[in-house]
Amino acid sequence: MSFRQFYFVQLRFISKKVWGLQLLIVLGIGMLVHNALQAGRWSGDVQLLMLASIATPLLALAGVQTLTRSLSFNMLEIELSTKYSLEKLTMVRMSLLGMADIVCLVLLAAFFSVELQQEISFMLLYLLVPFNLTCLGCLVLLNRVRTMNCGYYCMIYGGFLVLVQVILAFTPSLQLYKNSTVGGWLILLLLTTAGIAVEIRKLRATCKSIEVVSRPVF
Repeated sequence: MSFRQFYFVQLRFISKKVWGLQLLIVLGIGMLVHNALQAGRWSGDVQLLMLASIATPLLALAGVQTLTRSLSFNMLEIELSTKYSLEKLTMVRMSLLGMADIVCLVLLAAFFSVELQQEISFMLLYLLVPFNLTCLGCLVLLNRVRTMNCGYYCMIYGGFLVLVQVILAFTPSLQLYKNSTVGGWLILLLLTTAGIAVEIRKLRATCKSIEVVSRPVF
């Protein structure tokens, strides 16, 4: 099969539960924000946005098991028997999950922009930073923890980030979402994006090394 066919075939190998979970996260957080605003349960929109931003680590974590399935479920030998390398397989799945995540983030940013009457660019910035932090931490773990439990370690890391965000949401005095802090958010976004690029490069090298070690010698 051509690479184009191979690329779209991978959509079938990503569980429908992953796509369903991403949709559930978007709808669930959207309903939470809408209902909270209607009920007036929160002291301010900023505090509500801080709590709602926990959706971004959850979106990143939704596809972690898909990326670690080769190690977690002992499927490496089967996947290495295909025409395309483990590196290409991993990059294809990562790109598919990444595109779905970006669509979800844009939808959330647009929704928050309307509901909270804020600029969509600010909403997207506040959502992308925790998302990038989650992706960066998971990539670091995938590159350095090559065991069957690496996916669970990613889950623990993501859970820690969610806990931190919940704590920050109930500490509005920190004023993390003021206009004066936008520069700091931009710096964090650039640093985490650069870190993700570095770790993806390392992940490609990791996949190559795993493939060399795992392929049978005749």
